[in-house]
This record gives sequence, structure tokens and C-alpha cells, in this order.
Amino acid sequence: MDASLSYSYSTDTVLWDDFLNGNKAAYAYLYGKYAKTLYNYGYKIAQNREMTEDCLQDLFLTILETRERLGRTDSIKFYLMRALRRDIVRKLTREQRFDHELDTLDFKIEFYYEPTWLDAQISQEQSTLLLHELNSLPARQKEALFLKYFDNLSYEEIAGVMGIEQSSVYKIVYKAIASLQKRMALHTILAVLALIR
Repeated sequence: MDASLSYSYSTDTVLWDDFLNGNKAAYAYLYGKYAKTLYNYGYKIAQNREMTEDCLQDLFLTILETRERLGRTDSIKFYLMRALRRDIVRKLTREQRFDHELDTLDFKIEFYYEPTWLDAQISQEQSTLLLHELNSLPARQKEALFLKYFDNLSYEEIAGVMGIEQSSVYKIVYKAIASLQKRMALHTILAVLALIR
């Protein structure tokens, strides 16, 4: 049976356990399912394609080589995003592009504009305005919104990925939405957040 079919209905726990037990199809499925999402997220932090690709390749090679020592997880995306973020931040710190503070980075948010759907929800002018407002937020707020609304992570998972307390995530997301609400209606903000890429 094709790996994509055999794992498409599996839980993350089953998929990860099979990978940990050396199943090559599980590893291939992991890569196929998460590589694009991880690259998209990593690039927003690194703002460098080559570095993002290197860190992503290193991540998948590392988990393959060290799988016997890895712990179990029931959320593979969370596990991999946290590891990728840590690797990118470590590499950026080594290159002295910032000093342990993500707010000094430009976590750039972009929209995928699909006119037929978007025009029924909000105007292109509103989406352009919100995109501008989103990208004027501090990087930590942009990252939290991205993880919450694009990657659908829970507040607990966002805290784990970003390496902060869960209560801080609530505050960061609240402040970001409150800041945006000063300029736009909440229903418009939420509609456009669905377009984050």
C-alpha cells in the first residue's frame, strides 16, 4: 500500500511511533506532509532561503539519525516547528544577526490573494491595509498570530514553539488583535488572518 494512503488516516502518535521504529515509509510521509509548512514558517524567521533550506534539511537528517533517542509526541508539527525554530535562532545568533530577541527580526507575513473568495469577504483595499498593519506589529506578535491562525496551533503549542509561557501567548495574541482592532473591524481582521501564508 502507498505510504500516503496508509498514513493519511493515522494519528500523529502512530505515524511518529512507526518512524521511531525505523519505518522508511513513515519517514517519507513525515517529510512530504510537513516540509512545506516548516519551510514556510522557518523562512519567516530566517528571511533567508538558503539558511531555511539548510536548517530544514539538517532537521530531517538529525531526526532520522537520532530517532532511537527521540521522545514520543502526539503533535508532530509542533515538535518539528519547535526544533526548526530553535535551529534557525541558534544559527542566526551565531551569525550575530540578533541577540536572542526575535523582536529584532522581521517576521514577514504575506497573503495569498484569491479574488473570487476574498472579494466576497472583504475588499482588496482592506486586505492590503491589514497586511500593512500586520507587518508593522512586533515580530513576536506576528509570529504568534501566524502560528495561531495559519498553523492552527493551540496556545499551549505556540508557547512551546516560541519558548515562552502560555500566559504570555494569550497576552501577545490579545495585544496584536487589540492593536489591529484600533484600525479595523474585528470581522475583517479575522477574515484576512485566514489568508496568512
